[in-house]
Amino acid sequence: MKNPAANKTRLIALAIDYIAIVIYLCLLFITMMLLYLILFEDIPEFSEMNAHLISFVTTVLPVVLCFSIMEYKFPYGTVGKRKMNLKVIFSRHTYLHSLIRNTVKFLPWQIGHTGVIAGIYRDYSMSWFMFGNSGILLLLILAGMMILRKDRRHLGDMGTGTQVVER
Repeated sequence: MKNPAANKTRLIALAIDYIAIVIYLCLLFITMMLLYLILFEDIPEFSEMNAHLISFVTTVLPVVLCFSIMEYKFPYGTVGKRKMNLKVIFSRHTYLHSLIRNTVKFLPWQIGHTGVIAGIYRDYSMSWFMFGNSGILLLLILAGMMILRKDRRHLGDMGTGTQVVER
């Protein structure tokens, strides 16, 4: 593997990607509110399963797929990585590896969604509270690996043979 990208550069790239995701989520919110108000004249009630599916299909899945495509195809990086002159390199360049890497990277977000939604529908029992917060623990593990490991790779990188490097 090559020399890893500096933590500061990766953090700035992360902030840029975060802003892009927030913009997507705001546009999604506005679009859905308009559709609900036009089609239903109110926000419909959803079952717990519907809430889980809507949350996953409209937020986490599109972001994982989009980031996976951006990192798999030239110029091999997300908006933030390209802006900060970084790219993802692969030991085996396959879309599956990019997809697995991004699934692991965004798994804490999905775990958080699952815990919060289950908590809303089940009165926040301690087990769902702990499950939801396990996403924070996984996020801290991934961030800690990036900061503390010499090669700055997290679980997703190690499992797929990828690394973020400077161009």
